Amino acid sequence: MKIFRLLLVTAYLCALHACTSESQKQVETRPKSIIKNKLPEPFRFHKALEVKPGLTFDVVSWGRGAEMTGAFLILRSDSTHFKYRSTTDELEGKIIDAWNMDMDSDGYPEIFIQAQGEEKKEYLKMYVYEFNNDGSAQKLRFPELASSKKNYFGKDSIYIIESKLRREFPLFEEADTSALNPTGKKVIEYSLRGNSFSVHEIEAEKSGK
Repeated sequence: MKIFRLLLVTAYLCALHACTSESQKQVETRPKSIIKNKLPEPFRFHKALEVKPGLTFDVVSWGRGAEMTGAFLILRSDSTHFKYRSTTDELEGKIIDAWNMDMDSDGYPEIFIQAQGEEKKEYLKMYVYEFNNDGSAQKLRFPELASSKKNYFGKDSIYIIESKLRREFPLFEEADTSALNPTGKKVIEYSLRGNSFSVHEIEAEKSGK
């Protein structure tokens, strides 16, 4: 009888351990919720861009009293060589994303900052800086729109294909100031060489209406 009780208790403990282990596995494999920390005033945006181990760029924006104007700061931290530098500029719109590339494959990283304008006209504003090994920054001029400017009301999508930046946005009739009825779309491709952007406009697609 004692042996039977011992076997019963052992079986119970094994079953309990198995259930506990399974519960732990379920908790461990459950997707973790992403908690976005609210930045204290006057800061609005922050993103850390690790170019390589020991070299990180922090992009920060700030401003008080206005939604669509302010300034941004690029903090370069080279913890390998203990070199720290900063670059700042005025900001038009609000930053919605930032990323790093070596678009012209010259060994020097570029920091791209994508900003967006007012809600009714969500135009794109790009800020691009290339950083040398000593930490000095050179601002690169991002080309303005040419032929599509009259039919452009923002709402841009940005994506990278084979080290080239593509910009896609809907086209509207010039009289459609509400920008509710697109008549087609435009895709523009940007490449970088010698710190200068070249632009290739892909033919606009018209809607079937």
